[in-house]
Amino acid sequence: MFRRVNAFSRGSRWVLPWLLSVAACTGEVTSPNGAWWTDHMSGNKETKPSGDVALPPVKPNTERGGTAVVPTTELDSGRVVLRRLNRAEYDNTVRDLLGTATTPARSTPFAPDDVADGFDTIGQSLIMSALLAEQMDKAASALVDELMARPSGDAWRMKILSCEPTAANAASCLPQILSAFMKNAYRRPVSADEVQGRVALASKVQQDGGDVKAALGAALKSVLLSPHFLYRVELGEPNSPNATPLDDYELASRLSYLLWGSMPDAQLLDTAEAKKLTTSPEDLDASVDRMLADPKSQGFVESFAGQWLSTRDALSFVANEEKFPTYDDALRTAMPQETNLFFKALIAEKQPLTQLLLADFTFVNDRLAQQYGLPGGQKEFTRVSLAGTPRVGLLTQESFLAVTSYPMRTSPVKRADWVLEHLLCEPPPAAPPAIPPLTEVLPPGATLRQVFEAHRKNPACASCHQIMDPIGFALENFDAMGNYRTMDNGVAVEASGQLADGTPVNGARELAEAIASDADFAICVAKQMLTFAVGRSFGTPAGKAYAAGVGVAVKDGTWPDLLKAVIKSEAFRTRRGETP
Repeated sequence: MFRRVNAFSRGSRWVLPWLLSVAACTGEVTSPNGAWWTDHMSGNKETKPSGDVALPPVKPNTERGGTAVVPTTELDSGRVVLRRLNRAEYDNTVRDLLGTATTPARSTPFAPDDVADGFDTIGQSLIMSALLAEQMDKAASALVDELMARPSGDAWRMKILSCEPTAANAASCLPQILSAFMKNAYRRPVSADEVQGRVALASKVQQDGGDVKAALGAALKSVLLSPHFLYRVELGEPNSPNATPLDDYELASRLSYLLWGSMPDAQLLDTAEAKKLTTSPEDLDASVDRMLADPKSQGFVESFAGQWLSTRDALSFVANEEKFPTYDDALRTAMPQETNLFFKALIAEKQPLTQLLLADFTFVNDRLAQQYGLPGGQKEFTRVSLAGTPRVGLLTQESFLAVTSYPMRTSPVKRADWVLEHLLCEPPPAAPPAIPPLTEVLPPGATLRQVFEAHRKNPACASCHQIMDPIGFALENFDAMGNYRTMDNGVAVEASGQLADGTPVNGARELAEAIASDADFAICVAKQMLTFAVGRSFGTPAGKAYAAGVGVAVKDGTWPDLLKAVIKSEAFRTRRGETP
C-alpha cells in the first residue's frame, strides 16, 4: 500500500484500492442510433432518423486511398469507456473547486496521459496506474493542507467551510460542509448515505486521536480520491446495449469538460437541477453561448486546438541555430499563442469553418510582427490584417510551419501528411520499411524538389510521394522557421503542385482555397470535434459515416454552429451500457 503522507492520508486507506480497481473497469458509456439534431432535444426517444433528413452523398476519396463515405444519422455502436480526468482537466477542476493557484497534475507532474486518435480525452486511453494513484494521493494531501492553512477570512476557505468545525459542533458542521463540497466535487447531488460515509471517516480519525480539523481534512481528501471525483461517471443501463439519454447532471459535465476543460459552475448545475438541459433547446443554447463567452473557454481552445492544430507541439520546436540564427525563445513561445488567439476569434466572431484556412487576419506581438514583416510596437498580442501579404489562415502561421518542418529545412512530406490527416482525415499509409532517409543538407545548387523527384524514382516510395509531395511543395515559399522566401539554396522556389484529384495549386493561398472547398474538410473537422468531445474514436466506417452526417449538415455554418451540432448530437447526449 502507499506511504501515508500525513493525518489526512487516512482518507485514502479504503479509497485507493477502490480507485485502482476502477482502472480495470470496462463498463462503458456510449451513444445510440438516431436523428442527432432534433429527436432528443424535444424529448422524443425514437432512435430512427427523422423523416425529413436527406443528406447528400460525399464524393469518394479514392484518389487519397480512401473509400466513399455516405453520411448517415445512424450511429455506430462505439462506446465511451469511463473517463478519468486528464492532467489539464484535473488542474482546472481543483482550481474551480478549491480556488488553488497550483497546477499539481502538470507541475509535479502526474504520469503523462496517453493520446489516441489525436486527443488525450479518449476514455479507453486514460488508464489509472499505481504510480498515478500515488501521485494523486500526494496531490490531494497538498491541496487539503493548502485549504486548511488559509486564514479564517479567506474567501475560498469561507466558501468551502461554511461553518467553523469544533469538537462541540462537529456532528452538525461536518455534514453541512461535506454535503456541499461533495455535490460540487462529484458534479451531481449526493445521497445522505454518501455524506454519512465521509462523516464516519472523520469520526474514526477523531477516535484515533486526531482533532476535528484533521478529521475534516481526512474526509475532504477522501472526496478528492474518490472515483466520483477523478472520473466522469456515466453509468447507463446495466447489462444493456441499448442507448439511453444522459441525465441533466451528466450532460452538464460533458458540456463543462468540453467547453471549459473543468467542472460545471453553480449556474450550470442549477440549470441541470431544473432539468432544462435535456428538455429545453433554448436553455441548452443559452448555456453554450454563456460558457463560450466565459474566460474559462480558453480551456477548450488550449486543449482542442492545442492538440488538433498542434500548438502544443510548437513549444518544443527548435530550429537549427546555424541555419536560422534569428530563431529565439521569444518566437517559439509566441507561435502557439498566435494560433490559439486566432482559433478563439473564429469562435467568438462566429466565423465560417473555412476561415480557419482563408482568414485574412491573425494576432501578433512585437516578435511575430518582426517575423511577418508587419508593423510592430505592441508587446501584447494585437489583431492585424494580412491583406496584401503572402500569408492567409492557418497554413502560413508559424506554429503550423514549424511543427511540420525539420530543424534544418522544410519537409513537404510532413506538411502534406499533416494536411491529409488533420484537415481531410485521410492520412497516407505508413512508409515501407528500410526506406533511406532524405538528406538534411541540400547539395549546392540543388532544390528540395529535385531531391524528392529522385526519391520518387524508388517504386516503394512513389505511391505515397506522388500524393503527398505536390501538396507539400505548394507551401515551399515558407521555410522551416516560417520566413517567407522566393529563393532556396540559391535557386528560385517553385511552389506549384496539385491535390490528389488533380486540382492544380500554386502557393499557400491556392492550396488553402482548394482544401476549404473540398467536401471532406467540413466532415473531417466534425470528426475531430466529435472525437474530442465524446471521448471515443469515430474511425470505424460507421463512425466516419456518422461524422459525415454532422459535417455535411454544417459545412456552410460557423464554428459555434459546429460546436452546437456536436453538443446536440446523439453521440454527445446519450450513453450505452455494456453488453452482458
